[in-house]
Amino acid sequence: MKKNREVICGAAALLAAASFFVGCLQIPIISKKISSLGNINILVYGMSLILFCAFCIIGLVVVRRMKPSSHSILESVWVKGGMLVLLLVGQAVFFIVGVSQETQQVGSVAGRYGWHTQPLWLMAALFFVELAAFFWMYRKITVEEKCGEWLLYVLYAVLTILVFYSMDTPNIFGRGEWGDSYHAHAYFNSIYNVHWGMPYTAELTSIYGHYALLWKLPMKLIGGDFRMFVLLMAALGAISHLCAFLTIHQVIKSRVFRGVAAIACAFPILGMRGGYYWQLWPHRMIFPAIMMLYAVTVLRKKKFGWKTALSGYLICMLGVIWNTETGMILAAAWAAVHICYLFSEGACNWKRIGKYGIFHLAGVAGSFAGAYGLVNLYNILKHSPVNTLKEFMVPLMSDAYMTDVLHLDLPMYPSAYMAEVTLFLIGVFLGIAGWRWFREKGTEVPWKKYLLFFVCISALGRLVYYMNRPAYHNLDCCHFSAVLLLAYLCEQGLWMIRKGNWKQWRTYSFERIVKSSIGLVGGAALIAMATGTVLQFSQNSEIKENFHNQEELDQFLQTVEQQVPANTFAFGLNVTEVYSMLHWNTQCFTMDFSDMFVAQDSAKQLVEQMQQGVEQVFTSSASLPILEQFHPEGYQWFMETYTLDKSLSIQGTEFQFYVRK
Repeated sequence: MKKNREVICGAAALLAAASFFVGCLQIPIISKKISSLGNINILVYGMSLILFCAFCIIGLVVVRRMKPSSHSILESVWVKGGMLVLLLVGQAVFFIVGVSQETQQVGSVAGRYGWHTQPLWLMAALFFVELAAFFWMYRKITVEEKCGEWLLYVLYAVLTILVFYSMDTPNIFGRGEWGDSYHAHAYFNSIYNVHWGMPYTAELTSIYGHYALLWKLPMKLIGGDFRMFVLLMAALGAISHLCAFLTIHQVIKSRVFRGVAAIACAFPILGMRGGYYWQLWPHRMIFPAIMMLYAVTVLRKKKFGWKTALSGYLICMLGVIWNTETGMILAAAWAAVHICYLFSEGACNWKRIGKYGIFHLAGVAGSFAGAYGLVNLYNILKHSPVNTLKEFMVPLMSDAYMTDVLHLDLPMYPSAYMAEVTLFLIGVFLGIAGWRWFREKGTEVPWKKYLLFFVCISALGRLVYYMNRPAYHNLDCCHFSAVLLLAYLCEQGLWMIRKGNWKQWRTYSFERIVKSSIGLVGGAALIAMATGTVLQFSQNSEIKENFHNQEELDQFLQTVEQQVPANTFAFGLNVTEVYSMLHWNTQCFTMDFSDMFVAQDSAKQLVEQMQQGVEQVFTSSASLPILEQFHPEGYQWFMETYTLDKSLSIQGTEFQFYVRK
């Protein structure tokens, strides 16, 4: 009976948070007021999460104090049947509408996916047939406990190798699409700057964090070569996937769902992403994947103490250096799971809560302070001023960047982000419901629920990246977390298919009906992603084929080497990439041209350097309009001072060599 009430409590909290979320965004008077305070997406999202947690705690307190009842309306056959139909049919409609609207989202390239090139009714029918066949086999076929275990490791190895190959794409001009070279330059430029010994300043920074510091030694070992850098990035992508596979392997018992979940993990890289976006893969994935594997190892071996906590904060400190927002969110989630553990296990008095709170607050603060100190130590060693907090956290403390430059309205029709948020809130509720004040006496909290609590808190925090700019591909930032939770809920809920009998569903409790329905929905989502990986792999590989064409790239580099003097003064989009492959020095270090709006004074400094008597300049044609936009006077001076001597191009990307008149 208590479990039924907990289900209702969680559902009520979800409905309250969802109603608040939609109301704040859709009611003009309210949305206008919130927009005046900052980024409306992030503010409403944050308030909705707080409201959900408050409703959960209040609701669970009420449930705890309610007297047991011998009869509940929730156990009515009509109520249970209605809930079963509502969850299954409702989710089916949600997914069908969501998929049909998939192509409308900003950043989506879903129009080329197989399920959009064929009639929707046909693809939906085929998918439901696939689901029926899968669940029938899952029910009927039983495999011995250790039989075929080695096949899973083969699958993990194959997927890891495929991810590595898919991400090892050194020819950034291969597709001839502007977005590929634009995003590649945005990410690599700060690495090139730090490789040549440049400090971090207000005009010479990166909006993606101080990851270049962690790249300094590897870049020195490989000579600063862009192609070797891409190889190492592919290795990071493969490692992040391997961490996810190993985490799933330890959490999920079913070998079937281990395999399906592993294939689903690879969906974005092997099935969806055709171009460059290192800012997400592996940049925002590697440290969450490492922390996820570290957490499952610590929890599974019951090594949850101050030493392992401190080690976690050290990993988070590196995460803050790598990407400020991701590292801080991981540190906060790491503290949250320890507080959750305190509230669930052993004696819990104010003195112990105070000690725990101080220790973990210090851990979170130490993660940030350690990263801040190491970055500034590097600056001091380079005889450069210490960064202010605003400079260190660029662009997170820039109002224009957060509210104007990247702002997009959140889609209000059925969308994948709604499903992800709901999924992670379920994980948070499971963690809160396990606190000693809310659970039944004599029961223990499985270690898996602590892991899921950490994963979900971390994922909800990282979803701010999507809320800030709700482009479709930005949802990938929580992909591993979503797959893990789906696999867990699926395995927990599908007992009715595996061991029970659908014909006897009337005898099952309301809570079991809800769990089984969620398990079916989670299984369907996993199978959909795994199917997408398989169906789209061939097409996605074909799209990326020319990214591997190093012969074309070598010919272009040879032409540049022959026609442009070595170490010619150079600036602009993709110039650092070309120079790094030639092992040349640009003699000019600026903010990356892709994100020049963040540090516009960098354009002025660039022109000032050229005004010191630079005779020859190598740049890309796409860079001059950016220079004109952020420093019109400097652009005019450049065009009056230099004349175009020759142009070189590769796959539609044009580079230009100028000489002083």
